[in-house]
Amino acid sequence: MIIQNTTKRQEIKQNMRGGKGDVEISHITDNEILGENCRLFAQITVKPGDSIGEHQHVGEREIFYFLQGNGIVIDNGKQSEIGPGDVMVTPDQSSHSVVNTGKEDLVFMALILNENS
Repeated sequence: MIIQNTTKRQEIKQNMRGGKGDVEISHITDNEILGENCRLFAQITVKPGDSIGEHQHVGEREIFYFLQGNGIVIDNGKQSEIGPGDVMVTPDQSSHSVVNTGKEDLVFMALILNENS
């Protein structure tokens, strides 16, 4: 199966999870392909100065793989700088947020896996 780039669902979230600005989400596949073990597989773009607010994951874990740009993440209250090639894992019952502190788009892959699968 091939999924053409032009068929991917694009979404803009304003002030995502209480963050600042617009966050662009490009869904890599739809829920039918992801199955019951995965809730999200997407490329996320956060513009300079924008952010995803702090939020908790319950019954699932989220993995971010950073592709481009620089920023700060808060992982269970601990702040860290991130850049290309870095990975952040947010386990079940944990919280995180992302802020683009750089001058270019912060781009990363996001994968949310159901904890009960």
